[in-house]
Amino acid sequence: MYCDTTQVNQLTALLVAYNIRNAVVCPGSRNATIVHNLYEIHRQGKVSIHPVTDERSAAFVALGMSLATQEPTIVCVTSGSALLNCVPAVAEAYYRHLPLLVISADRPLQWIGQYDGQTLQQTGALEPYCRTAQINPPRSEGDCWVNNLHINEALNSLYHGEGRPAHINVAIEEPMFSFSTVQLPNERVISVTCPTNSTPIPQNIVDIIANAKLPVLLIGQYERGDIRKEVADIVVNEQMLVLPEIISDVPGNHLMNAFDYLSTQADALKPDLVVQIGGNFVHKSFKSLLRNTSCCVIRIDEEQGLIDTFCHLQYKIQSAVQPALAQLSMKLPRKHEGVAKAERRLADTAKILEEGLLADEEHLTMNCVIRHLYMKMQTLACDYTLHLANSSSVRIAGNYFKSSVQPILCNRGVNGIEGSLSAAAGYAMKMWGLSIVIIGDLSFFYDANALWNVSLPSNLRILLLNNNHGGIFDQLKGLEKSPARDKFIAAGQQTYTAAGIAQTFHIGYTGVQNFDDLRPALEHFIVPDGGSQIVEVFVNG
Repeated sequence: MYCDTTQVNQLTALLVAYNIRNAVVCPGSRNATIVHNLYEIHRQGKVSIHPVTDERSAAFVALGMSLATQEPTIVCVTSGSALLNCVPAVAEAYYRHLPLLVISADRPLQWIGQYDGQTLQQTGALEPYCRTAQINPPRSEGDCWVNNLHINEALNSLYHGEGRPAHINVAIEEPMFSFSTVQLPNERVISVTCPTNSTPIPQNIVDIIANAKLPVLLIGQYERGDIRKEVADIVVNEQMLVLPEIISDVPGNHLMNAFDYLSTQADALKPDLVVQIGGNFVHKSFKSLLRNTSCCVIRIDEEQGLIDTFCHLQYKIQSAVQPALAQLSMKLPRKHEGVAKAERRLADTAKILEEGLLADEEHLTMNCVIRHLYMKMQTLACDYTLHLANSSSVRIAGNYFKSSVQPILCNRGVNGIEGSLSAAAGYAMKMWGLSIVIIGDLSFFYDANALWNVSLPSNLRILLLNNNHGGIFDQLKGLEKSPARDKFIAAGQQTYTAAGIAQTFHIGYTGVQNFDDLRPALEHFIVPDGGSQIVEVFVNG
């Protein structure tokens, strides 16, 4: 029988899955459940365990085993200062590139600093020689997912990057000593491949993609090179359904819009396999759909860690994206029936959505202002870059502007509203062509000091959509029930204008109150030699 502590059983299952075969164990009460489970898999012949009383010595014994076997070895210690005794061996393992795995039991985190016995800050205790994978008692399925991801990251780090030590810190609550679990959980194993040749994706993973019923290539924010040719080949050959974001620098974001819309419908498209590249994703509905859909996710990037955006990561290809996509365009079968059918459906849906967006509106809304700008930009002969502030601006602009036609930039690293205008100003200072910013009032006023710049370039154009509050809060279902929403949450009910700011910083300014004002304002807005300027549109929604 295994212990009844969920997170310990998760860890044990993954130790078995990763075939870690040697463990040195130290005495203690808090780590007793971990040692118990190690003993159970020892009896099954899956691991050899060796008791050593002194933790400092035990860690070096484990290091010696790793040196002899060239495989990861566990040293399991209890809570408190026991862990600190492992520092010398961990430092030695770090500089010798040996895969030493320290597993420490921990007290509940709330007791740190409360004079509770054998309780100290164990997370990060072995830095800078290795980072801590913190494993906590799960309260939900989401907590189990986080534990699984952190354990996978720690165990993968033992095998990649020339081998380094790793630390898994397991918080364990009382009661601890219950051993009635018959079977270990079926934990997800995330496989990491670090290629060494020009075909980075192993053939077995190529085969998995080829055999999928609806393989999808998802492209988030991408700023690390040009992959348009490789993606275009996959699209033309109908090898995968390509869904790029507006900030992907790859054509086809109208299909992403349609997919996002269909995600909310009863007959939503549900891919069974996703190849994920790039950074942040804007569309929330499709993200939610994928998180709740059973699908295999394959992530391609050059980073060390595991990014599990959709909660179904199974394979990580640690590679540059361009050669991986080139390999897929060469190896995957063409004219995939499921892909072709999905493309037709999405194209039809996108057309319906676009026709609805082009309908005339009675009021001066954010949507119609951005539509008018988009239509006006079609007549612009000079080069331009589109800078989108977060929240409403990037979401609405994605309905009109097409990715890869011109550079489209947005601070989507952490999606904050601060700095959108400053980043655009800095970009404009170093690049030719117009830098056109679409920004809401909260983002603009938060970052107005971007204009306090003696080197402010003349190619900067700011379209300020002012509805006197954070418009994104109007879209959050249920928040309208709070009487605090408009004034205290959305920062509304107070009228501000950029006219004074424009005067202070010597920037051209036009205020727009109606449709008659909008058209001539946008005409002047896109004149290449018109100087830096703000067009502030007072919108109704």
